[in-house]
Amino acid sequence: MRKRRWLAASGALIVGLAASGCAALPTSGSVQRSTLQDSGAQAQHGVEIVPVAPGPGWSPIDIVSGFLAASASFDGHRHAIAREYLTPRFNRMWRPGWAATIIDDPKVANAGTPPKINQQTGGRPSALVNLTGTHFATLQTAGQDQAGSVVVSPGSSEYQFSLALQKLGGWRIDAVYYDKMPVKPSLLLLTSTDFARDYLPRNLYFYSPGSASNALVPDPVYIPQTGPESEVKGLVNALIQPPPSSSWLWHAATTAFPSGTKPLRTRIVGGIKAVIDLGGAALHTGPSQRERMAAQLAWSLIYSPYPTQIKSVVLRIGNDSLQPALGKYINWVPRGTAGPLYYQVSGATEPAVAALRPGSAAPVPLPLPAALGNQPFTAMAVSTTRPGPPTIAGCVGRNVYLIKLGVGALEGKKLSAASRPPAVRKSLPASCTSLSWDDRGNLWITAKSHTLVLRAGGATALAKAGLVPVQGFLLPTAITSLRVAPDGVRVALIVGTGQGKRILVAAISRNPLFTYIGQTKQTLRVGSDIPNPFALTWLDSDHLLVLSKSGAGRTQMFQVPLNGGESTEITAPRGVKSVTANWPNWPNGEPHVVISIAPTPTSPGSMELSKSGMLNPDWQPLAKGTTPVFQAEGSR
Repeated sequence: MRKRRWLAASGALIVGLAASGCAALPTSGSVQRSTLQDSGAQAQHGVEIVPVAPGPGWSPIDIVSGFLAASASFDGHRHAIAREYLTPRFNRMWRPGWAATIIDDPKVANAGTPPKINQQTGGRPSALVNLTGTHFATLQTAGQDQAGSVVVSPGSSEYQFSLALQKLGGWRIDAVYYDKMPVKPSLLLLTSTDFARDYLPRNLYFYSPGSASNALVPDPVYIPQTGPESEVKGLVNALIQPPPSSSWLWHAATTAFPSGTKPLRTRIVGGIKAVIDLGGAALHTGPSQRERMAAQLAWSLIYSPYPTQIKSVVLRIGNDSLQPALGKYINWVPRGTAGPLYYQVSGATEPAVAALRPGSAAPVPLPLPAALGNQPFTAMAVSTTRPGPPTIAGCVGRNVYLIKLGVGALEGKKLSAASRPPAVRKSLPASCTSLSWDDRGNLWITAKSHTLVLRAGGATALAKAGLVPVQGFLLPTAITSLRVAPDGVRVALIVGTGQGKRILVAAISRNPLFTYIGQTKQTLRVGSDIPNPFALTWLDSDHLLVLSKSGAGRTQMFQVPLNGGESTEITAPRGVKSVTANWPNWPNGEPHVVISIAPTPTSPGSMELSKSGMLNPDWQPLAKGTTPVFQAEGSR
């Protein structure tokens, strides 16, 4: 496993920190994921750090440090020990919830004595203490006690604590300031190590836009370890409303729970069954909508990238009771297709594409127009077959060629040159860097700092349609690789150049006029422990596969979790140039991962298929070819 650190990525969502160790007072250093949670084992409930009350003669620095440590205790009395570090006035104001502010590498130092006596303390002596951190982040939630996402802010941060000397008890915290302004009463300051120990990464599941959509999209969130009933309440409270404006999924995903739904009661039966009673607007829903609500609950409470204690869910709305089985909705989270694998044939004198159908070892040559010339595609993508035969897209320099295959093309019928399908050419503003079809049949194109979309359509429409620029805060950043997820809502990207390359996952939001990537200026920052990524693909709904080059020029492949945790290196042959994957038989089957190996002076480009597990696969020769791609997932 590789270590990861908090990164100061502007507007990024950092997801997936987990526990390692504990400390009585704040400590510095990187955040590491524990072996327990990395392995997918059940996170430890009931692990509690017993806070220390302030002692006699403690200095202002001791008080601030002790308060930080005590704030990490989620006790039944709502931070009872932490409140002992506060003056009565500030104690009445302080109302912390789950929305923690997380400081990495904290430093506590005296800032001197205020020039004027603090009038709020009745003229008693006062002191100032500064708390600084190299990076800091906030867990953004829409409510006081509900799941939220961690948003990282760039650069260092500084909080200033004003302390008053009490007649009995010594120094106590009377106010906290950030940027010379009083903080909100809900402020909960935690060190990154305390947050990593005390909070659990989970997934909420929302729907892609559309009233009839049954494609669920995971949203990585965090909840504190406060006990199963409290944790379930926090997840349900966040699930029954659409992603808020602070979320990376705002205007890109929605919920099946109608506005005005009221959570009435949550019970945990036998430690493993969650019983959720809803009222309000939920009482006026029909069977179809209630099933969609139940599916969201089943996925969010039962399934997670980490196992949970909850094994079953009961949804009660009035006199109606539903007990959704996760298996019934297993295909509601798109993961890929069992469609053909397409690739360019190595060693051909002109562009030649072939397809391997599932279960077949005999490739089917596909007809391409002779007018394409002798230059091979630098990138390739194949559309869904809905509503007709697929379209092959290929990059050559500043051009994208689109070849819509005819009916029966995969049957291997030989066609004369005159009957081969024509190629539609689209000119780009710069050299093409990547191609990706989405579930709606739209083609996404990156050309250095340009991102464009070609709207779906038939052969005639493709010829007439223009390329539409994509809006978003990421642009005009150079994009090396872009892949749209099978759910059509998320997009994985490699952005930047040189040592500044980053792996991001952003949401696609649409309105009648524009298509956006990362409309809220927030993204999931993943794979931060991979120094030089150059290619990626989706493995499943919770993981990417990423290729990178080491300092010695060696190509490495990593499995990257979308919860922001450590990447896992996968054993791969030398010279891997591109990768494609799908997991059509999830959860019991093995993923289909195909890599292409760059040509050498003594051998043409070749492809290999993974066997015998994901982390240490047995790579088997597949065909002589390059740029392998699986066909895109169709609309649900």
